[in-house]
Amino acid sequence: MSSIKMDTPIRRVIASHDAKGKAFFSSDENLTPYDPTTAPEFKTPASDAGFGVIQIHRSRGFPVDNMRPFVDPHKTLVPLADTKGPSCRVLDLYPAERGWMHRTLSLDYFVILTGTVGLVTDGGAEKILKPHDIVVCQGTNHEWINRGQDLARIFGVVVPSKEIVTEDGERLEKTPAGPIYDPAEEED
Repeated sequence: MSSIKMDTPIRRVIASHDAKGKAFFSSDENLTPYDPTTAPEFKTPASDAGFGVIQIHRSRGFPVDNMRPFVDPHKTLVPLADTKGPSCRVLDLYPAERGWMHRTLSLDYFVILTGTVGLVTDGGAEKILKPHDIVVCQGTNHEWINRGQDLARIFGVVVPSKEIVTEDGERLEKTPAGPIYDPAEEED
């Protein structure tokens, strides 16, 4: 049985360096999952929410400028895939809950931390994933489904990608997800 619940936090430690290049810990805090539909309060997901999210880090350029001041993305609405830089998040899914079929213009790395998760493609193929399994999504149309009896927790890093063009010249667009799940990117 999984020991995590929807309000189980993760600990985020950020190691930075000062203007002279000396390393230090700029942040060490616990982050609790939130339901993006409750913005701007960002409440812990209720049992009918389906999922929770923890925004861990977001970079506004690539290659990343490690001297840029950190702006905390947690408890904010963040695009599914930024076009300006990589982002990192945790997704929690209640048992039997599913996301939605979607494509992002990104290269995504996911690690299943807890639970049993199905990854379904738009062709109908599904892989069942367990803790420590790693997925690389190359801009594919996909959906997450919790196939287990316990909360599933997925860690992901999303890196912007070039446009996807098929051999027939069709340009594959990102899936519109609305202002809550995929808000417009703010200007820098």
